[in-house]
Amino acid sequence: MPLIHAYFYAPNDTDHILNRVVTAYDPPYAHCDVQFQDLMASSVYSGEKVYWKKRGFTKPGYQRITLSADAAGYEKAYALCVERQKAGCEFDALGMYTLPLPHFFKTERPNYTFCSKHCSEVLQLAGVKSVAGLDPKTVTPSMLHRALQSNAVLHTDRIDLRIDPMGKIN
Repeated sequence: MPLIHAYFYAPNDTDHILNRVVTAYDPPYAHCDVQFQDLMASSVYSGEKVYWKKRGFTKPGYQRITLSADAAGYEKAYALCVERQKAGCEFDALGMYTLPLPHFFKTERPNYTFCSKHCSEVLQLAGVKSVAGLDPKTVTPSMLHRALQSNAVLHTDRIDLRIDPMGKIN
C-alpha cells in the first residue's frame, strides 16, 4: 500500500502573527502539508498559491503522521495536488478567517483553499477513513491532526532499535 505523510507545524513565539492566531483558535498546530512517496509535497501558505514540489520537513516544530492508501486513492490524491498547482489555486483568506463562523456562512470558492482544507480534501480522495466525514472547509490543522490519530501508521525514524532478550527496546 502506498503511504502519504501528513505534516503538522506547531509555531514558536517568534513565528508570524497569523500562525499564532490560528493556534490561539485551535492549538497546537498552525499549518499542515501532505507529502507523497516520491517526496513531492503540497499545501498553501497565506497570500500564496498551492505549491507542488519536492521538499523536506526538517524545520523544528513539524510532526509527521504516516497514512496508508490504496493505489487508486493515492493516484487520485496525487493528481489533485498537481491539478491545483497547475490551476494556480490560491490561498483562501476569507475561508480561513471565517472558520469559527457557523457552517451556513461558508461559501464554495473553487479556485481557493487553505492548508487544512486542501490537506483534508487530498486525504479524503486518498480514501483515509478517519477524514471521510469531515467538512474540509471547517477543518483546522489541529482538527485534522486529531482526526488522523486513529489511522496513523506507526513508524520510527531510528534504524538502530534492538529488542534484547528481556523484551526491552534499546
